[in-house]
Amino acid sequence: MVKRGLFKNQGTDKLKKRVGIALVILIFALIIFTGYFLFFYPKVCSDSACFSDAMRSCKHVSWIKKDAQADWIYIIKGNAKGDTCKVEVTLKNMKAGTIDSEALQGKKMLCTVLKSETNFPEKDISRCSGELKEELQDRIIQRMHSYLLENVGEIQEEFAGI
Repeated sequence: MVKRGLFKNQGTDKLKKRVGIALVILIFALIIFTGYFLFFYPKVCSDSACFSDAMRSCKHVSWIKKDAQADWIYIIKGNAKGDTCKVEVTLKNMKAGTIDSEALQGKKMLCTVLKSETNFPEKDISRCSGELKEELQDRIIQRMHSYLLENVGEIQEEFAGI
């Protein structure tokens, strides 16, 4: 009996409670961590066929599309209204273009894409919203303005012929 009282005085009961609470917190954190990677972390596609299949069912996947002009990151976020999917599009790297195009790198937009559609979201930015869309539209408007200014004489001649 004397030994038991001696250990109580040294705080073994408090230590057991603390270890128990720490174990419960650790187990809870592991469950959350595992759940995140099983349900929320996108699986990676290696080719366009995998991404297209995932689009048809709105599976949560990601894919990096590399072409001659740019590298795009697509992440399917899930279902949207009707027969569409939400796809987050990020311009990872600009390979071709002007120096001002480098400012677009790292910008994102959220697009709604028909499940049956085979075009990539950046081909029709009218169904997108976000910083990347706004910047792309600004670039298009600036280029059209420059084209009009450079070719105003030719355009006047064509209108005069109508």
